[in-house]
Amino acid sequence: MAIALEGSVAPATWAPLRIATDRCKGCELCLVACTPGVLALDTSVVNVLGYHPVRLIDAAACTSCARCAKVCPDAVFTVFAPPRAARAPRHAKEPTR
Repeated sequence: MAIALEGSVAPATWAPLRIATDRCKGCELCLVACTPGVLALDTSVVNVLGYHPVRLIDAAACTSCARCAKVCPDAVFTVFAPPRAARAPRHAKEPTR
């Protein structure tokens, strides 16, 4: 089992979603739930269940909001948070007096 240390994975290899395309039934619920519109059915592929699975078409535009995972009846999505370097910096809260 390989262990990736923080900063050791090239940014081009990171993806916000892992999709179990072999279990996807192409119901399109995730397409409706995805506000950035980064998911599409892959009509060039038919999985072992006989359906066109969903695929991520724009990884850079994915916000990792997990709406797709919440509506998926077959739990085909694994959602990952962006790497720390890609996240917006947090500003320290001012102490309350």
